[in-house]
Amino acid sequence: MTQSQSMQSQENTRLPGSDAETEHFAEILKDQERIRMARVPKVAKVLVVLSSHGMVYDVEALRQKVVLTYPDAAVFFKTTSGKPIGRDCPQQVDLLIDLTGPRQRQGWFYARKLRAMATFAVGRNAGLFRKGIYDRIFDEKEPEQQKKMPVDMLGRERFAQRRVLELAGVALAQQGDALPDLGGSIALELPAMSRT
Repeated sequence: MTQSQSMQSQENTRLPGSDAETEHFAEILKDQERIRMARVPKVAKVLVVLSSHGMVYDVEALRQKVVLTYPDAAVFFKTTSGKPIGRDCPQQVDLLIDLTGPRQRQGWFYARKLRAMATFAVGRNAGLFRKGIYDRIFDEKEPEQQKKMPVDMLGRERFAQRRVLELAGVALAQQGDALPDLGGSIALELPAMSRT
């Protein structure tokens, strides 16, 4: 496919009369709808297992984000080693959000134990068994995800944790992403000025 053909196919997929900024916000709205559709019904207890590589969100911020999605839910936290943070977690929960990533220390069968106590489980493809036993998995080892992930560790954790939360239906506030500079191309789209 030549460059002119790829540009033409891009123009054909654009909404009529739309610009890059409009398409950017349309994409954000589509993402928010996808996240809303991922919500799990009838959630009263949520267990969040925190990543040991980095806490992108503090415990209270995470609690707030989960409660905004599931207003009637009680939220509990554990470390990757199984120690509770704050109140002790009950033996049965409705939703498990496991933020444990690859190469993070955890007991051999801890993922199975977590899965047994949860009605619905969401997590990352880390360690043994998770891809087969969790209901929804974010696989950061896939080549297409590898391309999107930032290089630095905290950036990678932020990206992965955000995707896991989205799989659980937890919407995060939209970050102020910088849009591409249109200064060089916007003048080309304006009609020619004529002197009268």
